[in-house]
Amino acid sequence: MVGRVSAFADPEIIKMCTDEFVPVTGDDWYQRRRKDAEGVFFMALSTGFGKQGDGSRQGVYIFAADGTPLGYKNATQSVQVTKELMQECLVKFKKLPPNKRRPGGIKVEDHGPLDPQFARVPPAGGLVLSVNTRILEQKNGTFRKGACQAIGGDHSARDHMWIQAEEVKELLPAKREVGFKYPVPEKIAERLARFHLIDNTRGEPPTWSREQVRSRRMELTVVSATAEAIELSMDGDAVLASDADVAKAGLGFEVRLGGRIRYSLKKDAFEKFEIVAIGQHWGDHHDMQPARPGKSYLGISFEIAGNKPGDKVPPQGSRWLDGYYGKG
Repeated sequence: MVGRVSAFADPEIIKMCTDEFVPVTGDDWYQRRRKDAEGVFFMALSTGFGKQGDGSRQGVYIFAADGTPLGYKNATQSVQVTKELMQECLVKFKKLPPNKRRPGGIKVEDHGPLDPQFARVPPAGGLVLSVNTRILEQKNGTFRKGACQAIGGDHSARDHMWIQAEEVKELLPAKREVGFKYPVPEKIAERLARFHLIDNTRGEPPTWSREQVRSRRMELTVVSATAEAIELSMDGDAVLASDADVAKAGLGFEVRLGGRIRYSLKKDAFEKFEIVAIGQHWGDHHDMQPARPGKSYLGISFEIAGNKPGDKVPPQGSRWLDGYYGKG
């Protein structure tokens, strides 16, 4: 199953996935490029559904354990279309020979080595942040969930931000004195601005280039320092725009950032990382559903991720791993 997952928030589809299917998710960008066993299987599977060439093969694929194709749809924004596809495939599956349907009927070989060029794993000893983006509206001085015409555009978009082990230490203050101010380390600040201050609520947008980050200020301040922990506050702002003259930019984001961070000296790890970025975003990408007209509010939150399989999904920006880590 590869592609947008808006329909998979539907309770009936969730129940079908739980009771009748074995759901598997993957990023088409990696799957069609990797040369290991999983990549070979995916390319053979998608080719069996009529897919050709090296272009996008995203969508929902339903198949038996041995790869027998049952059904495919390119998009899953529609609950009804997705539900009908799953129901049709269940009927086809039940008509297969018993040896293809019984548990253990198909022997799955050892996966073998992963393709290192397209393997992405969370940084050892680093920090993984959960990033959630949502369109907002302002009423009576407070923000609330926004609405738009794009299918799924008013849902929360999810991503992750990775901070490497050596960068984690750089986040700590040189002086443990209340009121001590210092900038967020350069690589972390650039990564946050370029790869995570984006509107991904309606698809997968490109990231900002270095030149498109027109201004950026991110500062940390020591709020308290004890033998147990260091409390930090974050304050900042950024202007990202497709044109040096921001007033003429067809795409942009003017945003403020703030939040609290807590580092446990006892655990030697961050135990709280709560940052919120809110600002006015405008403009469209050619490969996404239409944005709201004019400037509208967008909110992005950052917090420490859990340890479930879904928390290990790589950041979208890490497809270009060197650039993501500031090496390119």
